[in-house]
Amino acid sequence: MSHYLVFPPASSIRGSLRVPSSKSATNRALVLAALTEAPVEIVRPLESDDTAALRRCLTAMGASIEAVGDGLRVSGPLGVDARSPITLDAGDSGTAARFLTAVCAATPGRFLLTGSERLCERPIGALVTGLAAAGAQIAYAGPDGRLPLRIEGGLRSGLLQVDASQSSQFLSAILLAAVAVEGGLAVQAAGTVASAPYVGMTLDTLRAFGHEVVEGDALRVRRGAKVAARYEVPGDYSSAVALLAAVGAAGGSLELKGLRWPSLDPDAGALPVLERMGIRIAGSSSTVAADAPGDALAPVSVEATHFPDSVPALAALAALARGESRFLGIGHLRLKESDRIAALAEILRAAGAAATAGPDTLTVIGPARARGLARIPTHRDHRMAMAAALLCLRVPELMIENPSCVSKSYPAFFRDLDGICLR
Repeated sequence: MSHYLVFPPASSIRGSLRVPSSKSATNRALVLAALTEAPVEIVRPLESDDTAALRRCLTAMGASIEAVGDGLRVSGPLGVDARSPITLDAGDSGTAARFLTAVCAATPGRFLLTGSERLCERPIGALVTGLAAAGAQIAYAGPDGRLPLRIEGGLRSGLLQVDASQSSQFLSAILLAAVAVEGGLAVQAAGTVASAPYVGMTLDTLRAFGHEVVEGDALRVRRGAKVAARYEVPGDYSSAVALLAAVGAAGGSLELKGLRWPSLDPDAGALPVLERMGIRIAGSSSTVAADAPGDALAPVSVEATHFPDSVPALAALAALARGESRFLGIGHLRLKESDRIAALAEILRAAGAAATAGPDTLTVIGPARARGLARIPTHRDHRMAMAAALLCLRVPELMIENPSCVSKSYPAFFRDLDGICLR
């Protein structure tokens, strides 16, 4: 059953917020901590549907995860009785599914890895091929190239190649699992890596945990002699971009706390695009502030390959600008929680803008104009719901379908956004 939210327009944005912790960093930290026998304290991890799915699966694989203070205490080792397979349900989380595929391949035991209907439609074949070539015992329990998977481990040290052109998570998954392989792994990417900066985030997290990382023709990862006992999760730029875009949609000013600047987070790359659209951005070591007049948004043409999670918010903002905007190099967005290129075109048209979806492009012509009561489909995709909320700040009488899907990455999104809106 669908539920709808009518989020009223705002006259201005005013206030200060602490952004949620990074989903990407939280999931990487959970995996690395679970692959460590000594306890690791993860400070301020994100609590969301995606991180909860990964926690459940790691616990089923043998990890100890308990709440302490303002975080979690996590320890391994991973491994289960090989006589009976353990079912791991990753829910809607593509990150969990990809990371767990590689971690299971390096873990003693037998596993059946599955997920939601949509997750079982998303590709994983290139990761399976790379792992199998390196000795992993892995097979499809359904159609080739998709979940569910049967995995029995067996990953061996050596050189491994993986095609990460559909998702950088294929490469990141193997790099994380390398610390569980005696002697480590050397990994080469075959071809172009989609959203390549996320691999840099993975390497940065590995180093923060104390593991050995050598960059060259291949990326070489080996377990460090002494693993860090504490890891503090940084703020999430993927969520921050939507909040900063709200300043452009309604005008006003906003301070976001908990963001490191400068940052290796791939979605920090979207901030210069916001500036080109007319939002003034100022960063410090722990905050990012934004202000904008709210009536002078500029259209943009931008290669958005490296900050894909920001495209929905940027496209919504472009729909409120006068003129044509183009987002290029985003074909991998069709493989996300929804086909995000098609979904964005549908959402923007429903809000009164013109939008055209290409194979790996999105063209938007604004400004969006009110047409009376209109339903905005989200396809149960958290980024689509956030994009719809930005449209609501300027266009009245929009009904957001299934707004609760934001729980995948930012459960308090609508509450936080409402708290900074002046009406």
